[in-house]
Amino acid sequence: MGAKGDLILLILIVFGLGIAWLVTGGPERARMDRGAFLKPPAPLDSGEKYGEFGIGIKTEVSKIQSGLDKVSSELEEERVSGEFSKYEDKIVIEKKTTGPKKDSVDEEYVIISASRRNNENISIAGWQLESMISKKKIAIGGATPLFISGVINSEPAVSLAPKEKMIISTGLSPIGASFKINKCTGYFEQFQNFKPTLVKDCPRSNDEFDRFANIPITDDVCEDFVDDIRKCEMTLDSFPIGTSNQCSEFISNTINYTGCVKNHRNDLDFIGSEWRVFLGRSEELWREKREVIRLLDNEGKVVDTFTY
Repeated sequence: MGAKGDLILLILIVFGLGIAWLVTGGPERARMDRGAFLKPPAPLDSGEKYGEFGIGIKTEVSKIQSGLDKVSSELEEERVSGEFSKYEDKIVIEKKTTGPKKDSVDEEYVIISASRRNNENISIAGWQLESMISKKKIAIGGATPLFISGVINSEPAVSLAPKEKMIISTGLSPIGASFKINKCTGYFEQFQNFKPTLVKDCPRSNDEFDRFANIPITDDVCEDFVDDIRKCEMTLDSFPIGTSNQCSEFISNTINYTGCVKNHRNDLDFIGSEWRVFLGRSEELWREKREVIRLLDNEGKVVDTFTY
């Protein structure tokens, strides 16, 4: 719908409530709408109806429609004069999500995405999310393009390429950093809890065995053990009796996030199209209902709004 459409929707809701109030009778009802009446029957009078229902209400509805037309015109003038961002319709807040409505800081999130029609990467540096109801506002931070275990990962500003999306979670990162999804990040789900859940799209352990294991083909003990390791999980089981040193070293060095990155970071399909950015808040930002969230660019102009 776009920022302008959502703002108009909000205004329509407010005016709709006003109409309902008028229909049920406002403080001016007696003056504005005296209603229809019957004259006394013959021989006292003709018994005809006089007066009319709804004169005042019709007048007010006409005024409201005129007001809506004026608001729509003003919104268009604001867009032309620069109040709406040049990135309007290029970056949007996804509306088909319950993320902002969650009642836990660790589960609350907003999703923004880049249109597939874009012909450029768009930097999110300096952008903010804002509640028009509570007036809370927070900057969208950066993320590491490739998370490396065991080190402090830098988090530069993110640029969204066409068709990419960013899941902006209110709470802390379960792994201590914001990051971009890749072929190996499904391993994080084994010991951490992400909302929404990370996709488990890691290479299968038996495929890793066939491709990288330098183990005699007759080592059935090793291959059988590797076949039983679940996708995107490092084994926590003890190695079976008869496991060779070569086998245990292969499993320890390969079937985990670090080994996966080492062996696949140059694959054409290694990097995903999703960013996970964590705002590091200890309390919720968004209302569960009756909320209006605005996405603002680095100049404070409206990119998109989400009303629910």
